[in-house]
Amino acid sequence: MQKRSDRQGEIKIDKEGNWFFNGAPIINRQIVDLFNAGIEHDGCGGYHLHIGAEISPIVVEDTPYVVTQLEQEQAADGSSSFMVRLSDGSCEQLSFETFYLSLDNIPYCAVKGGLFPARFLRAPYYELARHIDQEGDGRFSLTLNGTKHFIEIRT
Repeated sequence: MQKRSDRQGEIKIDKEGNWFFNGAPIINRQIVDLFNAGIEHDGCGGYHLHIGAEISPIVVEDTPYVVTQLEQEQAADGSSSFMVRLSDGSCEQLSFETFYLSLDNIPYCAVKGGLFPARFLRAPYYELARHIDQEGDGRFSLTLNGTKHFIEIRT
């Protein structure tokens, strides 16, 4: 049986991927790792922590995960891919099918098998921007392995 936590206090993830409890930063890495592993959709457009038998709501300022690093990798066959490291320490291949920019020029992609959005922090965005071209019609694209990927702008 799952029990909704009745403990007082707000648990929050800010737009930079930092965790807080009642406004105080959570700096214990083991607690942050535990919380990152327990993030789930709450079924109402938000998120909660599901740890053991307890479920607690969390406030997510923007996205539950952030992209903290980006690296371009070369395969033995000469093909390239971009790998993103997330705020929970995991690493996965960037899918250009899910990559987009907000109207505020903030980059996002889907992670965790497409289940969650992730916001790019500045450093990985600037690294990726080195590979982005502006087309004559004002659109932006990135060419990888001979395929041009146009970057969608979403509202």
